[in-house]
Amino acid sequence: MPDASSGSSAADPSGEVDRALSEAAASRPVHTPGDVLLEVRDLKKHFPLTQGIVLRRTVGHVRAVDGVNLTLRRGETVGLVGESGCGKSTVTKMLVALEKPTSGQILYKGEDVTKMSGRALKQYRREVQIIFQDPYASLNPRMTVGDIVAEGWSVHADIAPKKGRLQRTQELMERVGLNPDFVNRYPHQFSGGQRQRIGIARALALQPEVIVCDEPVSALDVSVQAQVVNLLEDLQNDFGLSYLFIAHDLSVVRHISDRVAVMYLGSIVEEGTDAQVYGSPAHPYTQALLSSVPVHEPHLRGLKERILLQGDVPSPANPPSGCRFRTRCWKAQDICATEPPALVDRGQGHPSACHFAEARAVVPTE
Repeated sequence: MPDASSGSSAADPSGEVDRALSEAAASRPVHTPGDVLLEVRDLKKHFPLTQGIVLRRTVGHVRAVDGVNLTLRRGETVGLVGESGCGKSTVTKMLVALEKPTSGQILYKGEDVTKMSGRALKQYRREVQIIFQDPYASLNPRMTVGDIVAEGWSVHADIAPKKGRLQRTQELMERVGLNPDFVNRYPHQFSGGQRQRIGIARALALQPEVIVCDEPVSALDVSVQAQVVNLLEDLQNDFGLSYLFIAHDLSVVRHISDRVAVMYLGSIVEEGTDAQVYGSPAHPYTQALLSSVPVHEPHLRGLKERILLQGDVPSPANPPSGCRFRTRCWKAQDICATEPPALVDRGQGHPSACHFAEARAVVPTE
């Protein structure tokens, strides 16, 4: 396996790519750090369930995403966590316009993405890029790494002139920690961590403002996870990027995120800063999720409270009435079956969707 850390004189990591990305950031309209960049309002995606072969009829819907509200500010990282099947990846596909929402709004700089078409949609897709979950399936095995990284320039030709694209590609590869001499190699010749770096370089090539990271480290081992997360943080600091970081590994999300949103069965159940969500979770699902995270410090392992949930996750095709978590919740009462709890602050300092929200320290810190 090639050594990704070996350098080359063919490219300078602080060269033209850094200048181009910095100039792109500087040429954007002046905004105050913390301005709302991307806002999601009551976003829903329902997939139809059909029967029949010749005469197909709809017999129901899978409510993959059902009323998600999110805000991403300039230069911020928002972590979206939840167990598999809760709708995280469906949210990312709608944010990058790969899926159309059933209802709701996606506002980018105040403009509704769901109503965009033509040049406006093309520009949006340039400014909002995605890093896919699977570093193996997301790269075309028949294309060289150089062609993969430079592919977006064939659509957005104004970013990089044809004459200097090879050099720009090599500089992008070195910027993400890959040897630029490997530009003519194929994806199968790289390790998993190296392939994910190729995906990051591809996203950076279009000089985006927002990068949606769809579980970018879940398929990697722990040491490589740390390298990729540190790389993402360095790129954010250098170029003012905003991240929506999707994962089910709570420790990774805590390391990189400014704010965290917890998702369960298609909706957000709790939201707050990383210190609020991890230090004093208020929703029972968040508390159970945190209690499953291993504690690395040996002297704290016996102090962690373990919360075991009963039953299975309900089907999104037939979610429970009222609160969707009530079938597994130890606090559930009659009101939980009739009235869906709103995502509001009930005195814990951050919003949670529970009628009986109560801040509770689950993971010991000292």
